[in-house]
Amino acid sequence: MQHNLYIVALSVVVSIVYTFVALDFVRRSNRKTMSSRRLWLFSASLTMGIGIWGTHFVGMMSLNMSLTAAHHIPAISQCMLIAVAGTYGAFYFTKSFHKKSSVFLSAFFMGSCIIVLHYFGMKTAAINSNLHYDFFVSTLAAAAAYLFSGIALYRQFSASQPSLFNQFINSLFMVLALTGLHYIGEKAMLMKSHPLFLVMHDPRLGSLSLIATAIVIVASLFIALLYVLGAMSDQQLKLKSLQLDESEQRNHSLIALNPDGVYMIGKDRRITGGNHSLEKITGYSADELQGSLYTFLLAPSEAEKTEEFFQRTLAGEPIKRETRIKHKSGTEFEAEITNIPYFVENKLIGIIGTIKDLTEFRIMEEKLRLSEKLAVVGELAAGVAHEIRNPLTSLKGFTQMFKDHPNIPGREEYLNIMLEEIESINLITNEFMVLAKPHLTMTMRIDLLPLIRQVTLLLTGQASLNNTQIETQFYIDSGTVKGEENQLKKVFVNVIKNAIEAMPHGGKVTITVTGIQNENLLIQIKDEGVGISEVHLKQLFHPFFTTKENGKGLGLMVSQKILDNHMGHLRFTSTLGEGTLAEITLPAESVTELPSPTAS
Repeated sequence: MQHNLYIVALSVVVSIVYTFVALDFVRRSNRKTMSSRRLWLFSASLTMGIGIWGTHFVGMMSLNMSLTAAHHIPAISQCMLIAVAGTYGAFYFTKSFHKKSSVFLSAFFMGSCIIVLHYFGMKTAAINSNLHYDFFVSTLAAAAAYLFSGIALYRQFSASQPSLFNQFINSLFMVLALTGLHYIGEKAMLMKSHPLFLVMHDPRLGSLSLIATAIVIVASLFIALLYVLGAMSDQQLKLKSLQLDESEQRNHSLIALNPDGVYMIGKDRRITGGNHSLEKITGYSADELQGSLYTFLLAPSEAEKTEEFFQRTLAGEPIKRETRIKHKSGTEFEAEITNIPYFVENKLIGIIGTIKDLTEFRIMEEKLRLSEKLAVVGELAAGVAHEIRNPLTSLKGFTQMFKDHPNIPGREEYLNIMLEEIESINLITNEFMVLAKPHLTMTMRIDLLPLIRQVTLLLTGQASLNNTQIETQFYIDSGTVKGEENQLKKVFVNVIKNAIEAMPHGGKVTITVTGIQNENLLIQIKDEGVGISEVHLKQLFHPFFTTKENGKGLGLMVSQKILDNHMGHLRFTSTLGEGTLAEITLPAESVTELPSPTAS
């Protein structure tokens, strides 16, 4: 058999181009996710299958024989499908080349695919001759197919990242498998023609070369396009890889280097990971934490409460709260935990959270509180000294006067002044004692509505003198709190009295009582006075601050202290020229609502 060397060269070019690109596609597929890997494997198999098919059929065109050949398109298409399917099987096993069995399976599929395609390709050409094969030469051709394809696949995929030069060498080994099988296989063919049906057909070499060249050019352009698309995909992959590295670095900084303990919990409530700070805070090692139920870190009193918050977080709600953590040593400490749901590809995996040890924070908080107390005590002491010094000076003067002049005229009047000064000192001392009292032990249940009615009745006389009307609006039938009645009475007297005195020309004081979610009572006291400036609003609770001519400046501070002892709050809002609103909030023991308010 003689061959056209130009077409033989074209068949070799087809082999090199297609095998190089196919091997590159498989290399890409092994770095992708499962869905992307299938696509790249299919592209590689299609490329390699076309390469094997093209090498065979372009190689057949290089034969210079006077034989009739009729190429059936359906049969040729079946040959291509055989090549694509066989190479897919060969490439599929390249992912696990660390196993020897995968190497042999991959080489077996590839070699068998090349052999089967060559045999059926010759059959589909329907050459008008009986074909016989020399056994020894055929065996040599098959051995070349298995050996060289196995070497190419092993060299390409046993290395983690082959260079382009090595990939080119590997494609040459694959070309040896393809061309070796084809051209040695042709040498193994023994043809015996049927003269009766022989039709001489000797196509011009030029036309065959043109057809072969066109096939190679079109196929090469197609493969080049695929390769460019693959390179663009690699560029995108590289960019995503850089972004992933940056994201991992951020996560490393946020988790591994976080001074707070960071943990991951699966939906089965077991700890799946944590950072070094978590080990330091809890005293447990990473091995001890891994796989343990998260509740073992909680104080016994907190374990049951936490389940509700766990379920809320799994439902998608971030949770931040304070709890008590049990250290490995057995000690307990306060901590702030933050839990957020953890999603991967929009699927809830579990919870990621942080533990912040509040021990140091509580110490600093207590120091700050003590510092503030000392500052207030110092301010109070200075204020008390100033307020007491004036009446004491008067008392000292009167006493010295009585000593020097025992029978001084107007003695009775001087004694009354002295009694007033003593009463002033007594009042300041009593207010100071209220501020100095420790936290109250509250045991009495008090219905606020009768208490407020009593206070408004008590202040009716003063309101009348100021041409002021007191109106109450109760949106509840009853509202009980826990505390000391006389102390709360003092608060209401102070605040309502201030509202009356804020309207020198008269007006209306409106007292409203409502329940807030059956948990708190809100008492609003609104006047129609001149209002309070923003500067003065900030100073309302400072000791001895007053805008009244004869005020002591302790009433609101005492009221705030009483409400603090009752776990309540006092807040003021005001608009100049329109009036002031005082809001008192107290935790309710029980609240009975009314459909409409009662007014008086």
